Amino acid sequence: MRGTFIAAALLALGGCQSFPDPPVSFVAGLRVLGVKAEPPEAAPGDTATISALAIDTAGGAPDATWSACFVMPMPGEAVNPDCVQAGADLQPVGQGLSITATMPPVSAEALGGADVTGGVYLPLVGDVRDGTGAVSAVYRWRLAGAAPPNANPVLASVYRLDAAGEMVALDPGAPAPVAAGDALSLGATFAAGSAQEYRRADGATVTEILTTSWFCTAGTLSFEKTSAVQPETVLHLDQRLPPAGSSIDLWAVARDERGGTDFAHRVLLLQ
Repeated sequence: MRGTFIAAALLALGGCQSFPDPPVSFVAGLRVLGVKAEPPEAAPGDTATISALAIDTAGGAPDATWSACFVMPMPGEAVNPDCVQAGADLQPVGQGLSITATMPPVSAEALGGADVTGGVYLPLVGDVRDGTGAVSAVYRWRLAGAAPPNANPVLASVYRLDAAGEMVALDPGAPAPVAAGDALSLGATFAAGSAQEYRRADGATVTEILTTSWFCTAGTLSFEKTSAVQPETVLHLDQRLPPAGSSIDLWAVARDERGGTDFAHRVLLLQ
């Protein structure tokens, strides 16, 4: 996962992943679903707003303490595991789920080798707590180079397919009624220009691949991630349902290949 949020257990760094029951896409308790920097790429001395999408379904109020990690990753690592070990040598950055951070005077060479997109990243480590529990999150903030800087993708809509297969946008301001046993085909669209062209480390000019990760407080998803290749996922409201009349939260977390992120939240109302 290049330039993206990495969960507390650092599953992205461990090779094979195991998917427990309930799946990763099911949200319960304290979770961090994504981290976004605006802008997602910065030169030394530049600032950005760093925001964590932290959720506590138990009703707690999460807070975060942010630090920068300067431990260089080993070849093949996205982030050195020492960045999230107890007693790690970290530089404080800020407090809160949304902070203003300044890219320190660090060189590309000090951050390790470039990935296939030609980027190097400063790991920002978030210690997220809500009074009863804690999780860690790591966002890889891209260091600006000579190429035109990356920009975050922009989610234009979150939609469901109706019976005729037509896209119907879910209203961010009004819960969408659903029923137990429903199977909702869900997808996301992006604003024009969200997928940018860039030059890879091998010199080829390519267009970014945009992906969307899905999370929900009920049911199961047929695909936890969608893209242009697999544009829809099906939310089966067949298990882990709240009582009738309750809300079900749905999140879409979009990412590009170079650290860009966007979030969207929608609400379903179980009839």
